[in-house]
Amino acid sequence: MSTPRTARPHDGSLIGAWSPLALVLLVFLAFVPGFSTVPPLDRDEPRYTQATKQMVETGDYVRIRFQDAPRHKKPIGIHWLQAASVWVSGEGNQAPLWVYRIPSLIGAIAAVLLTIWMARAFLSPTHAVLAGALLGATVIVGVEARLAKTDAMLLATVVLMQGALARVWLSQARTWAAPVTFWVGLALGILVKGPIAPMVAVLTVAVLAWRSGRGLLPRLRPLAGLVILAAICLPWFVAIWRATDGAFFTTALGTDFLGKAATGQEGHWAPPLTHLAFFFVVAWPLAPFVLASLRGFWTERSAALLFAAAWAIPSWIVFEATPTKLPHYTLPLFPAIALAAVAVLQTVQPPKILRILAVVGLVLTPLGLVAAGLAAPSVINDNVGAPLDIAGSLLRPATLIGLVAIAFGIVAGVSLWRGRAALSMPVAGSAVLSAVLAQAMVWGLVLPNMTPLWVSPALVAQARAVSPCPDPRIASVGGFNEPSLIFLAGTDTALTSPASAVALARSECLVIVARERAVEEVRAAAADAGVTLAEAAVVEGFNISKGDPVRLTLFVREDP
Repeated sequence: MSTPRTARPHDGSLIGAWSPLALVLLVFLAFVPGFSTVPPLDRDEPRYTQATKQMVETGDYVRIRFQDAPRHKKPIGIHWLQAASVWVSGEGNQAPLWVYRIPSLIGAIAAVLLTIWMARAFLSPTHAVLAGALLGATVIVGVEARLAKTDAMLLATVVLMQGALARVWLSQARTWAAPVTFWVGLALGILVKGPIAPMVAVLTVAVLAWRSGRGLLPRLRPLAGLVILAAICLPWFVAIWRATDGAFFTTALGTDFLGKAATGQEGHWAPPLTHLAFFFVVAWPLAPFVLASLRGFWTERSAALLFAAAWAIPSWIVFEATPTKLPHYTLPLFPAIALAAVAVLQTVQPPKILRILAVVGLVLTPLGLVAAGLAAPSVINDNVGAPLDIAGSLLRPATLIGLVAIAFGIVAGVSLWRGRAALSMPVAGSAVLSAVLAQAMVWGLVLPNMTPLWVSPALVAQARAVSPCPDPRIASVGGFNEPSLIFLAGTDTALTSPASAVALARSECLVIVARERAVEEVRAAAADAGVTLAEAAVVEGFNISKGDPVRLTLFVREDP
């Protein structure tokens, strides 16, 4: 079977004034709110940043460690990028959190640009830009752009790889540029998050080769590709093998990867089709356009749809079959879904029932997101039992921005209902702006000011305020051992028992932090050791990683 040829239609009704440069500016402005003001989000983000911080402190850029424990989960790629960002900042291990987040911001913006480039293999320039806009405005891309983790950069590497694969598949000529780009993208994806990029690549190539003949694999130049993979990946693989005597691969593949494939790790088990349910929340505003294009997925035949199906469907099945599920796992498939939706809607109007579903999604999702954001402070108040005051000076602009976001959602829904093309500016443009504004409200105004959620920053600030030392060591007892505390307080933060904490207080400038259930044990240990401790402060909040209120008492030694 020959490779389907592709056309690049032009639609004057589309947002022809947009350009990739304008879109980059839009998504950058969309990702900025909250980027430097939202504290570390437990638990994954501070695990990554703390491991990178320890690389900066020790000069060991091979091994990945969290305090004294090896962290054998993901490869080195994101840590090198974060360390480079720290180096550029010139602040060393004192670099603030936002410096560690820069690679994620770059990865998210690159993913949007690369989605445009990938889609240009099949679509007109304006439709390709719209595919990038729908991806960049999604809730999950906005989340990952702001968190110092792997997923935004993984998304960029996968889109780079798949955009090159599309060009190899569509061209019968044996060239070098696209195959080399494919293998480079694959190698970078491996260094960032291990097996995810190879899984997507292998499944996509297998489906395309099955559907369009056997000539695809030779055009990918696999022998040269293996050399590229070895040149990029092997140096660190060999180094980490030697540094850990093979323990990294035993744990990363045998425990972490295969463990997630076999059982629901860390309480994240969920049944099949959970990712489909996640999609309609985390993929807004893309999701309503997917609903509008559903019939076209079955009736239309094009190279864009075949490529998107080969990319998204097999890997989606794998993710649904895997017991461990988190909303961001399917993110590397979202560019394919955006491509498919735009490819259908550029020529097909949705039937009435699908138009209704899309209108509901366009109108109700921003309404729900804004309402949840504005109601969250009251919910936290009820759980914490301590007053949370988002001042009117912040609540008023948050409400105003939320109402504008809802208004754009209504404009998008009403325009689609009245028969405007799904990819027209009143529909697609309004939906994108609605998503950008709603997320800006939540990330820029609501989250940074929900102080009970940010226990670790409050704890570290209070410890420094009550201690006679400018930068005291902290010892946490009773179970508050969140990674954010380690990152903010310092690598030498002790997670220990009451007796050990009191013993440290005899010889160090130390602040002991005790959960409510451990306060009496600290008092008893101090009495037994003959150490006089003062209860200097209390910090209350809501531990979002465990979902429960927390009350922490700070003890400092009373010097004679």
